[in-house]
Amino acid sequence: MYILILSRGYPTKENKILGIFEMDQARALKRLGHKVVFLSTDIRSIRRKRKWGYERKTIDGIEIYGMNIPLGKVPPFIANKASSLAINYLYKKVIEEEGKPDILHAHFTHQGYLGSLLKEKYGIPLVVTEHSSHVNKDNIRAELVEKGNIAYKNADSLITVSPTLKKRIQDKFGVDSIYIPNIVDTSLFKYQPREKKKQFRFVSTGHLIPIKGTETTINAFYKAFNDNENVSLTIFGEGNERKKLETLIRDLGLENRIKLMGQTAREDMAKEYNSSDAFVLASRSETFGVSYIEALSSGLPVLATKCGGPEVFVNNENGMLSDVDDVDGLAKNMRFIYENVDKFNNQELSQRAREEFSSNSIGEKIVEVYRSIL
Repeated sequence: MYILILSRGYPTKENKILGIFEMDQARALKRLGHKVVFLSTDIRSIRRKRKWGYERKTIDGIEIYGMNIPLGKVPPFIANKASSLAINYLYKKVIEEEGKPDILHAHFTHQGYLGSLLKEKYGIPLVVTEHSSHVNKDNIRAELVEKGNIAYKNADSLITVSPTLKKRIQDKFGVDSIYIPNIVDTSLFKYQPREKKKQFRFVSTGHLIPIKGTETTINAFYKAFNDNENVSLTIFGEGNERKKLETLIRDLGLENRIKLMGQTAREDMAKEYNSSDAFVLASRSETFGVSYIEALSSGLPVLATKCGGPEVFVNNENGMLSDVDDVDGLAKNMRFIYENVDKFNNQELSQRAREEFSSNSIGEKIVEVYRSIL
């Protein structure tokens, strides 16, 4: 089968996580023996470092056709027009060099909208996977509602990455979907035996933006372990809250125990997970929560919030849940994990996560969707 994936971008040295969900699926489908071509339209602002205009490259044996237009925040009709021109240009390039695909698979709302334009023009079956937390809200922006109505209703099959998001789209748009979670790179995030150490290490991963609740995590850590020098917290991720969080850490006197690592290669994150004891992320909204699964796949118990995604897979056998923005509740759970971490079997945590969320397992489910509409 020949699949053309429509993406927001692809991982680069400068932005290691851009388009990572899409690329993980592309790799999985290729490993299952399918031809996969990656089509990327990136209209982020001029501040985002990348080559402008058309580009062509190969990553892990996957052909990538990209168009980078530094638009940033412009009126929606301008962004839509530029994206439409870009997607049509790239599609013609793909047809000339790779042939006509069997399936279009678009990820996120805007790419789903672009995919519906290609489907209408060229008659290619369309699958849309929705990941966006922007759709998983009570009040969705009018622009997203318009694009969602077009993308979801024109798709031959709609996939959502959590039951919560599935219900939200059913309620808001009247469209049913198939729940298939995101892929986790279980070849990278995997269990390794740990040596017992005096220092207990929490680890967290997420953009330093309000929706990830990093301030809540830091305040809960302070409340739980202010007087315990044997507990530390390492936070991976970058974002516009960095200065605010640095100030909070300094004001709490935790500079030696909480480290902000910035945007880091997944390989380095995996190494840190294998020397840590537990994972914590106090998100305010998640449609799925790949970071939690990466931690579980590494054998870590996880502390999560009831924010839409983690409730599906976090339970008392692999971690604990607290309410959103509940500093006291999260602090209580962090102390419990600290005092009872030996009750969790790290190898079993990893094995269960790998069985459910591996690239082969999820890849096969996606291929079943393709076959159902061809």
